[in-house]
Amino acid sequence: MATNAPQEEAVQHPNPQEHAHAQLNNLFTDDASKGATVHSFNPDTSPQEKAAVASKGFDNLQRPSAADGEIAGGKEVAIDTGSDGVVPTITVEDADKVTKEEQEQDKSSTPPPEAPPTSSAPGAFPSGPAPAIPDWYKVGWRAVANIDAPPLEEGEEKDKSILQLYLNEQFYGDWYHNAALIVFAVFASHFVTRFSLGWGWLLIILAICNTYYVTSMSRVRRRARDDIQRELIKTRLASEHESADWLNNFFDRFWLIYEPVLSATVVASVDQILSTSTPAFLDSLRLTTFTLGTKAPRIDKVRTFPNTEEDIVMMDWGISFTPNDISDLTPRQAAQKVNPKIVLSVRVGKGLATASMPILIEDISFTGLMRVRMKLMSNFPHIQIVDISFLDKPVFDYVLKPVGGDTFGFDIAHIPGLSESIREMVHATLGPMMYDPNVFTLNLEQLLSGTPLDAAIGVVQVTVEAARGLKANKIGGGSPDPYVSISINNRQEFARTKYKHSTYNPTWMETKFILVNSLQEQLVLTLLDYNEHRKDTPLGAAAFEMNKLLEDATQEGIELPILKDGKDRGLIRLNVSYYPVLKSQVVDGKEQLPNTNVGIVRLTLHQAKELDASKSLSGDLNPFVKVYVGSSGSAIHKSQIIKHTNNPVWESPTEFLCSDKRSSVITIKVMDDRDFLKDPVVGCISMRLEDLLTAETSGGRDWWPLSGCKSGKIRISTHWKPLNMAGALSGVDQYIPPIGVVRLWLQKATDVKNVEAALGGKSDPYVRVLVNNVVQGRTEVINNNLNPVWDQIIYIPVHSLRESMFMEVMDYQNLTKDRSLGSVELHVSDLARESSANPQFRFESTTKKEAADPIKLDGSHTYKGQLHYVAEFVPTLALKHVHFDARENEIQQAAEGVSGVKGGDDGSDTRSISSSSSGLTRVVTEMPSNGTTNGDVNAEPEVHEGEAKEDSGLELSKEELLKHQSGVIIFNVVSGRLHKKARLEVLLDDGYWPAFSTDKARSTHAQWQHVGEGFIKELDFGRIWLRLNESVEGDKDDVIAEWKGDAKHFLEETIDRRSSFMLTDVDDESKTSTVEIEARYVPAPVQLEPRESVNNQGVLRIDLLEGRDILPADRGGKSDPYAVFTLNGQKVYKSETKKKTLHPDWSENFSISVPSRVSADFLVEVLDWNQLEQAKSLGVGRIRLDDLEPFQGTERVINLSLEKHGDKGQVHLRMLFTPEIIAKTRKNTSTFSAAGRAMTQFGTLPMGAGKGVIQGVGGIFKKNFGQHDKSAEGLVPRANPAPGQASHPVGQTLAAGGEAAAFPSTEAGAHGVGGPPLDPGSLRVVVFSARDLSSGDVKPYVVLRLGDKEYKTKHGNKTSAPEWNESFTFAASTHTPKIYVWVYDHKTLGKDKMIGEGDVEIWRHVSPGQNTVADVSVELREGGHLNLRLEFDADTNSNHRDPSITSIERHHPASPSRFSIRGRRPGDDS
Repeated sequence: MATNAPQEEAVQHPNPQEHAHAQLNNLFTDDASKGATVHSFNPDTSPQEKAAVASKGFDNLQRPSAADGEIAGGKEVAIDTGSDGVVPTITVEDADKVTKEEQEQDKSSTPPPEAPPTSSAPGAFPSGPAPAIPDWYKVGWRAVANIDAPPLEEGEEKDKSILQLYLNEQFYGDWYHNAALIVFAVFASHFVTRFSLGWGWLLIILAICNTYYVTSMSRVRRRARDDIQRELIKTRLASEHESADWLNNFFDRFWLIYEPVLSATVVASVDQILSTSTPAFLDSLRLTTFTLGTKAPRIDKVRTFPNTEEDIVMMDWGISFTPNDISDLTPRQAAQKVNPKIVLSVRVGKGLATASMPILIEDISFTGLMRVRMKLMSNFPHIQIVDISFLDKPVFDYVLKPVGGDTFGFDIAHIPGLSESIREMVHATLGPMMYDPNVFTLNLEQLLSGTPLDAAIGVVQVTVEAARGLKANKIGGGSPDPYVSISINNRQEFARTKYKHSTYNPTWMETKFILVNSLQEQLVLTLLDYNEHRKDTPLGAAAFEMNKLLEDATQEGIELPILKDGKDRGLIRLNVSYYPVLKSQVVDGKEQLPNTNVGIVRLTLHQAKELDASKSLSGDLNPFVKVYVGSSGSAIHKSQIIKHTNNPVWESPTEFLCSDKRSSVITIKVMDDRDFLKDPVVGCISMRLEDLLTAETSGGRDWWPLSGCKSGKIRISTHWKPLNMAGALSGVDQYIPPIGVVRLWLQKATDVKNVEAALGGKSDPYVRVLVNNVVQGRTEVINNNLNPVWDQIIYIPVHSLRESMFMEVMDYQNLTKDRSLGSVELHVSDLARESSANPQFRFESTTKKEAADPIKLDGSHTYKGQLHYVAEFVPTLALKHVHFDARENEIQQAAEGVSGVKGGDDGSDTRSISSSSSGLTRVVTEMPSNGTTNGDVNAEPEVHEGEAKEDSGLELSKEELLKHQSGVIIFNVVSGRLHKKARLEVLLDDGYWPAFSTDKARSTHAQWQHVGEGFIKELDFGRIWLRLNESVEGDKDDVIAEWKGDAKHFLEETIDRRSSFMLTDVDDESKTSTVEIEARYVPAPVQLEPRESVNNQGVLRIDLLEGRDILPADRGGKSDPYAVFTLNGQKVYKSETKKKTLHPDWSENFSISVPSRVSADFLVEVLDWNQLEQAKSLGVGRIRLDDLEPFQGTERVINLSLEKHGDKGQVHLRMLFTPEIIAKTRKNTSTFSAAGRAMTQFGTLPMGAGKGVIQGVGGIFKKNFGQHDKSAEGLVPRANPAPGQASHPVGQTLAAGGEAAAFPSTEAGAHGVGGPPLDPGSLRVVVFSARDLSSGDVKPYVVLRLGDKEYKTKHGNKTSAPEWNESFTFAASTHTPKIYVWVYDHKTLGKDKMIGEGDVEIWRHVSPGQNTVADVSVELREGGHLNLRLEFDADTNSNHRDPSITSIERHHPASPSRFSIRGRRPGDDS
């Protein structure tokens, strides 16, 4: 440690100086023995030796030096686009040979490890990690207050107390405690009087009441006094300054201990920087004396701002650092007070002819008012960000003696004007950094995490297009020659464009890439006028706030004003894009970086040993390092020069952008600085980037031998930071075609883990199938069942025999994250193998696995329950060219463009490239580029099982491909223009779970380049859904736009080209988004079971004609029969009651959705209606659906039977089945909901097709299905009609010949021929029943609203299939297009809960003069269906007596109005 004593004292007391050194060494030894880290140095040692000691503790805290050009905030980044014939000079195996002897020596010299102690002292810290705190523990005030718990939905608050239900918040508190005391006193005194007890008991009661009153009042006063004082202090804190004398007193004592350590820290860091900044004409720069003195910094005043956000602390600190006044002190007193003093030794000359000159800076003083703003966080270190700024310019002073030192030195402050000039220069430098309103930000979370301060968080791509209307003139006349200088916060220039000759409207079209450390700063574009013989003239500057990139990562067409001295000097146009660094992901309990091909490489040159000095006459080298990427001849980084050593320590980091990791080669040259002569190469090394990264992560190797020299090795470390850009994770170059699909029949599970036992419930299990930690499919949820039966078939595409599928059983949670109940692993190699027998298939199935595997619980080796499943492998056809064109990514495009430009400063020679993101043409100009792209360096690509060789495989035309009904559709989602940032989900067929999902777009100009796939079962009748989901994956759906289309037509448009699809907002059709997609199709010959076919599901129309020979139930030999139809245990329809007859003529019809004809349990039961007693069953008949012919009317006579009476009676039905994909509602119940429209529409004529279920629909309607008028339909489909509504005219019968009359087409005009009436008519609405309500057994009632009229049905008993049979009358016209319906659950206590809502488009179902009566089935948004009947009479008007209402209906379209007659709906909060 350098002594802090002045030189005069050293002359007068030589012996005390040696004595002080001895004492100081004793202190260091004592501190080191106690575990403290002690830094000491000799002033005469070389800077590299000091740096070697200091770098041990400060590797991650060094900011880049000014010599490297890396300033905090960012830098222009070099781009590595791959190698071009560069051969690596060393591989990983070479490092093993070099270090083998050293490792053996280390092993021989390493002492044996000590045996661990067998026992520990009581109270000792545990050797392993502490056990995890259980989830049900309440730790901390937030957990006890339950402040982070999500609010329960209305109707689910089961644990509310009576007071919470009936008392408002203002009545809460201790008032009922006081009331209870009064009641106690009254009843206790009554008890004493009633039983004639003595006065003593009464005194005891009074003593109890008095004690309680005194205690409670004293507590109230004490707490109220404290709360009032706290509130008053807040006002005083914001308006007054307070002193911090207690803290200053602590600093005065602590400073004497801490100052030597702080000085050593500063010297260790600064001396390294000084050595690298030494000019060529100087031999060295060294700190020989450094001390901050014995007087501690002082906080003069503090002002606190209490009215900030909860996680923000803001204060104003008045700070000062002034030297001691020793003018009137004696020498003995002055010896105890040391002022700040810095001595810099400058050595001039070369070799032996050198001389040292001391430069002295002392008596430094500083005073300023600083604002400190701290942002708090919950995890360590609990202070995330500290923002520091000076409210006023600080006042500082110093004594600077550049010549003569302490004895004959002359203070330059005595020179007139020089001191003030230096102050202004300092203010000009610090102003943009930390003078209000600018702030200097310290990210403590990043500092303490070990992440280097200069580590980039992403790349900003800046495309400077043009400037217009510049206002400037050259000196002497003429137009300016403008160029743009790019910086952050107006600090050091990172990049600049070329200048354009003599123009006021320059066009550059140049792209620059800048590494940024923070987005909380400004990107400053300064325009300057180029001057050849003098300094360039500033024309103005424009600033762009980079925090806007957090909201939208791609900002295009930005026009910023160019300002100078507050005046407008023109406009500049630019595009800015941001590519953030991807964070590591936790996989199997370990953090892993995403495997991407594009990213930022952080390369750190640590040190070298035993460098070959044979080319140096003196035997000493002045080594430095240059780094090259690819075949570029220009270095991307140069380290500092370490003089006079053969074992240099650089600790020099650099970062560059790599656009192709697989082909990147890094070349490092160690050179000897020879001043004015050419610098020779001491040694070099060329290595593949992948080898460096692999060696760093796997074996921790960082020493590499140098080539081209006799001896020497260099220590290098690399760190890969993947970038979040299009195609980084699931791009074209990473996709492997499927080798087949695995057919998983998930049957059931038994005895699964119950995670709801503590709450008295059961788990709600479902199964999800994961491949490579991506969910590929899932079953439905079975509520409250530990032995669930799913009986579902899922198809999973696989790409390699090495893949594994995890079938994870999950517990559904409505509000929180789903919980795992365990998993079962299935290896593809157990089901398939390679095959050479059939050239059409490269793989074949080995066996059909039927298993009941135990379910392994996560994080343990225990098992709970069994999963029953059947797995079978089905190979795909071995096709050629199952890939997409691997286009260059955005960074490669820009780098390729700039490397091809070889133009002059006037920009006349430019190269245009196409931008995939915008569809425009952008021109980029020259910037450093290192080689070509997609190069390969002595490496053969790994061939996976799924990758086809180009000389093998089948070649099928588009028509031949589309003849195959089942297969894997591969989607390449390229880009999109969105009205909101969202992720794209692709769903197939029933749409229960997405086949895949992209990442959420970082911009409305989305660039995904995401490849995903899904299995289609029947191509001719398959359906594809494209949905934009605004929520994060795993959360509840928030669909903002969707598109639905036929799978075959989709492939026809995308299988050989890119096509655009328009997605429409569900609620606002004017909001549209466009997505660009291309696709491939790989057939797989899957034999579908009957229940899997589209022909197995659809809409069944039933005409209930009549009954015959019904069992008599009344005494008169007659019955009052009505029929009830049930499907899979759910009541779906109830007919009218026919009085006093055994041969009822119903002539009614209805339609239902049938999820599966094969497994359908469809029953009809005839009952006898009784006014007082319960209805009596007259017979039950089972209706078969699996033998129905699609699109063909079939009449059936169903025999009724009873156990007591046998077969008695018949029911005559007519049925028509229309195949249609039934969309499943994804929620916590196994509910089906009908799709919005049939995907298989065949015009208005019935088709005699579908001969049997097993044949399927695929091969029957090929000649008619999929024939689209491309000129009319195009790529953007027609707008679909409103989903969720189906209707048919009442009394519709079959046409002649037994064929069914056509249903009303959903594609038809909404208003029919006549259209809706202009004059109001009478609309009678009959509310029949509901089914499949989402909340199970409830007490439902219906609210209907049309215009300003609203009606409500009665509520019944608890049921999921209620019946009302109530009618209401409204006035309807063209101004009232919709009826709004809500279904509520009636609550005796509390607020009614809404369980469903929907709307009915009136004039879609009924029309004056045509269909005036129609039965309507409405799909509720929350799940379930509501059955209504609409009867319109144009000749009557229910509101004809109230002209005011009629007037309102004529002029105002109907909507749910807050001015309705009933006011607000039950449960409506708005």
